Amino acid sequence: ADGGGTSNSNGVVPTQEGLIKALKVWKRMYDNSGGISTGHPRYQESKQDDTNSSTTKEQQQLFGEGVSPKITLSEYEYSALLRCATALKDVKVAERVLSDIAESVMVPGLSTMEVMLDWFRSDRCNVASTATADNNSETSTATSALDHVTLPPREGEGLSVGPITNDTGRGWNIYRNCTIDSSTGSLQLSNPEEGQTTTESPINQIEYRLKPVELTQKAWKAMREMNSSIVLEGTVEGNISVFQGGGKGKKRPRGSDVVSKLHGGNAKQGSTAHNNKNSAGRKKKDPNWRINHWKGFETFIENHPSYNIVIDGANVGYYNQTYRLGSNAPRHVDYKQIDGLIRHLLELPSNERHHIILFMHERHFSQRLLPQWAYPIIKMWDGNEAPYDRLTVYRTPQGLNDDWYWMHAALINGGREDKPSVLAITNDEMRDHHFQMTAQGYFLRWKERHQVHFDFGEWNRELKRNDVLLEYPSIYSRRIQRVDGESKGCVVAGADAIVIPLPKKGDENRFVDGVHVADDGIPQEETYVVVQRVIS
Repeated sequence: ADGGGTSNSNGVVPTQEGLIKALKVWKRMYDNSGGISTGHPRYQESKQDDTNSSTTKEQQQLFGEGVSPKITLSEYEYSALLRCATALKDVKVAERVLSDIAESVMVPGLSTMEVMLDWFRSDRCNVASTATADNNSETSTATSALDHVTLPPREGEGLSVGPITNDTGRGWNIYRNCTIDSSTGSLQLSNPEEGQTTTESPINQIEYRLKPVELTQKAWKAMREMNSSIVLEGTVEGNISVFQGGGKGKKRPRGSDVVSKLHGGNAKQGSTAHNNKNSAGRKKKDPNWRINHWKGFETFIENHPSYNIVIDGANVGYYNQTYRLGSNAPRHVDYKQIDGLIRHLLELPSNERHHIILFMHERHFSQRLLPQWAYPIIKMWDGNEAPYDRLTVYRTPQGLNDDWYWMHAALINGGREDKPSVLAITNDEMRDHHFQMTAQGYFLRWKERHQVHFDFGEWNRELKRNDVLLEYPSIYSRRIQRVDGESKGCVVAGADAIVIPLPKKGDENRFVDGVHVADDGIPQEETYVVVQRVIS
């Protein structure tokens, strides 16, 4: 289906028949993917009873060895379809593909961006497209390829970039390398591309401001289900993944003698199911210990008083430890470093005060690992004296990944108007778990809006600890979105625009595989392309 202009790189002229075939392949791949594959230990069982889908459907939510995800298109394939749709003037296909790119590709590559701009540059976009108009001309395309194919359902609950044709017939202006005021989200337009029409209103009177794009209810639900499925259904007989079910792979043997003497079973402790029992013993005696513990945790979180921050304690505690100790692995986390972050948050002004849940694996409280100087810190964490009365410490059990606990606590209130939004403080990009997720696109967008990165500054003599540096999410979403044009605080009718973020240094953290590296010449700062509807 690939094509640009009148032909593709191989000199093949795109045809509607070819585009229809390509769309049918897309649909066929989607329909025949997902579920148990031949490598799954229950494959034969599922094959013999395809009609009994209750077990299979539960397992389809998990993405790991032996379980196939639904196949979706890559950025390259979307780009090829869009080139073909541009050549064939097919508005319906172009709008669907552009909307899918906006939903699944947070920062498109430069080649993909050029393909997107070709649609808006094309003279065919300056008037209502014949792909949707009633036109009996032999040279026009009277129907869209989508009239012949039913594509897979959209991930974004019908969200769309909106109309991509200008009914006024005046086309679109393209402004490249636009900068942004990160404190407001306001874009500063550059000069338009040569030969383009300018609006009758002066450019400097029209302002475009990026907005925060939150997850939909469907996305929050998918994330929560994904997280629970990984924990509850992640380990199956014959599965070879060391990460399944939230496991982190092999660890050196450690005792789990929790420091219960310090708190005497204080009710502030989050984990009550394993404070005085050996985790390994529980596994041997109770085959359902994983399910029972997780269900208990879900109940605990549901009944917990309102909170708005969760902390990945181990990530904070191990931060810079290897650097400080050279090649020697740290024996324990830096409890003072964790405490410094907690106190920074708890001692903020009253209008910014938080209730925090700190998640740490139970081994970090083992008497074998806990240094003597850390005992008073743990005692304060478990106490009820200010400011620690707004802190809950949850100890996660041996054999389960603590990431899934704090992640669940961060997700549970998503989309609920009666609960505060929850931020997660961690520098962990969680790439080693992405392969398990059927909701990868959702996960990246959640990270953009809810993950707080941290660092530590110089020693503060007054506070007697290092300064804490927190990088909160931006007030806007750095992603493809449609925005209204404003002048003096009022929306200018018809002056909407589509904004496309350009790659910048550091974008490797915004991709699932984590292997993206910015090319030479890519700027450090954020820049955007603004595609502005020309108004009469």
